[in-house]
Amino acid sequence: ARLQAGQPRWKWSQLRLPLSDALADFGTPGTRPNPHYPFWRLQADRVWEVAERDTLAAQLTSSGDVQVRLLDDLDPMAGFPSDIEDVLRARADLVNQIAAMLLDAHFPPSVHEDLLDAVGFPWVVNTWSRRRDPAFRERILTLYERRCAVCGYDGRMGRSELGLEAAHIKWHSASGPDTDDNGLALCVFHHRAFDRGAVGIDADHRLLVSAHATGSHGVSDWLHRYAGAPLRPPIPGMARPRAEFIQWHRAQVFREPARQAQ
Repeated sequence: ARLQAGQPRWKWSQLRLPLSDALADFGTPGTRPNPHYPFWRLQADRVWEVAERDTLAAQLTSSGDVQVRLLDDLDPMAGFPSDIEDVLRARADLVNQIAAMLLDAHFPPSVHEDLLDAVGFPWVVNTWSRRRDPAFRERILTLYERRCAVCGYDGRMGRSELGLEAAHIKWHSASGPDTDDNGLALCVFHHRAFDRGAVGIDADHRLLVSAHATGSHGVSDWLHRYAGAPLRPPIPGMARPRAEFIQWHRAQVFREPARQAQ
C-alpha cells in the first residue's frame, strides 16, 4: 500500500500500531498481536531488510526474536531490499498481482475489500486464484432449499437469487474443499459475518454469535437473536457440515467468547 502511494520506507514506530490493529482484526482469533514478529522475521524470506540489524541481533530473545524494547529505542527503518523495491515501485501492476495472490491464498473474498481498506491499498486486480468447482454454488443452494442457513432469507429477482451465496465453512483459501459438507447457503450479510468471525457453529450445529459483535440498530435482529439457535439443516438425507470443518472455523475464524443464548 505504501509503495502504491509512493511513500518512503517504514519506521518501526510507523508500523507498530497499524500492523498490530490489522493482526487483531484479521489474524487468528485468540492470539496476541505481535507486530515485531513479522517486522523481524520477514528477513528470513530475503524480501525484507531491517536497518541496524547487527545491533538488534546482538540481543535477541531465547526464541530468536528481536526485543520490542530495542525496537522502540532504535526505531529502525525497514523495507524491501533496494533491487526489489525498485522493481515494485516501477510496476504497480505487479504489486496488484502480488496482493491479489496473497489475498486469494489466505483470506475469503468476502473480507478482501475490508482488509484492503484497513491497510490503505488503493486497488487490486484479481489475476490469480486456485481453481474452484463451478457447480459448488448451485449444489449448496439446492441442498439448503435456496434459503439462508442462519435466518431463512430466500430473496429472488426474477429467476435468480438476490443476495444469497454459497459459503465455505473451511475457507477455500485454507484448502477447504468444494464439497457438500463444507458448504452453507448464507445471505450476503450472514456470509460476511461468518467469514469475519461474528457468527460460528458449535459441535451440536447451533449458532454461535461473538460477544465482540455489537451495535445499536438492527444488530439484535440480525445477530444477537440467533445466539444458540439451530443451524438450518440441508434437505433430509444430504450431508450436514462436517465436524472437522466446523472445528477449523471455530478455532481459526470465530471470535470468542460467544454470547449467551437469549
